[in-house]
Amino acid sequence: MNSSFVQILVTQNEFVTLMGLFTCVDMVLSLMGIVTNAVNTKTFLAMGADDGVTVSFLYLSASELMCCLAALGQKISMAFWVTELATDYETWFFINPYVVNAFFGNIRACLFEIPILTTTYLSLAKCMCVVKPLSFKSMFSVSRTQRIMAGVCVFSVLTYVPIFATMGTTVEFDLKVNRTRHMIWFAPGRDLVKAVISTTRDTISAIGSEVIVSICLMIVTKALHRSVRLRAQLKNGTFSGKINQRKSSLDCDDKISHKLSGKELQIIKQVALISVIFIAGNTPKIIVFLGVAFVPDLSPLGRYRNLYDVIIKSRELSELMTSVVNIFIYYKFNSKFRQCCRALF
Repeated sequence: MNSSFVQILVTQNEFVTLMGLFTCVDMVLSLMGIVTNAVNTKTFLAMGADDGVTVSFLYLSASELMCCLAALGQKISMAFWVTELATDYETWFFINPYVVNAFFGNIRACLFEIPILTTTYLSLAKCMCVVKPLSFKSMFSVSRTQRIMAGVCVFSVLTYVPIFATMGTTVEFDLKVNRTRHMIWFAPGRDLVKAVISTTRDTISAIGSEVIVSICLMIVTKALHRSVRLRAQLKNGTFSGKINQRKSSLDCDDKISHKLSGKELQIIKQVALISVIFIAGNTPKIIVFLGVAFVPDLSPLGRYRNLYDVIIKSRELSELMTSVVNIFIYYKFNSKFRQCCRALF
């Protein structure tokens, strides 16, 4: 891919138009995400931390609320940046808006690891609800879940510290505006630091999470089909002549079927749908990492920075949409959430 080809793909005018469009849409989604996740967080708090799954959903909602707040700050600064680009820097600001945009973007990336790992944990919990229904509650107890979620938060923040440590602001003369103003500063070797963190933290966790979530979905889907089939066969008396021969096997399956017919079944459906949306929203992130790995100039300061920014904004759009739709899943599949939400609002 050469420079002229990239310019055909994303010219400067097209870039400004796309950035303006992404800014408007993302700002609306950020505001919606803040409102919906604030409602989710308040509702899960009102429900009480009486089981590990509810605690996990509370952490998921709170972390997505923080991500949406960071996204809103990012989009506001991006609106100022687009204004500079659209006016060819006739309108400019004392602080380069891209500096603020970069800081909020990194805060968002730091926090976004929490929803990824929390959703993975919920998928494992859902899977164990099927595989080990009798010991599920003890395996995913409130205290254990709280410790794991706290560990996830600490891990997400600490592993991103090197990124913040290698960036900052500096006062420099900006040729674009012909003035001295605050600009972004990157420490020597930052590209290596970011590459290592992107590989070990973001890429591996993103791909690993998708693999785990996909495997859990397959296990749950298979178990649900088997449970439905067994219930139908037992209801029709299909196994009347085989009860004595397969009594132990049927007892085990009947326990699973019974467990999945109540509250656990609703939780499984709920988390399964969240997992599917998670995979759809997380895949663009993996594509970006792979693109950067194979095309080094596809970076914020590389030759293909316009194309890079367009791809990044597309990924952020998918992440915001994922945060917004969760409330509808909770309201649809969780009767306790629905009742508490109605009582509160």
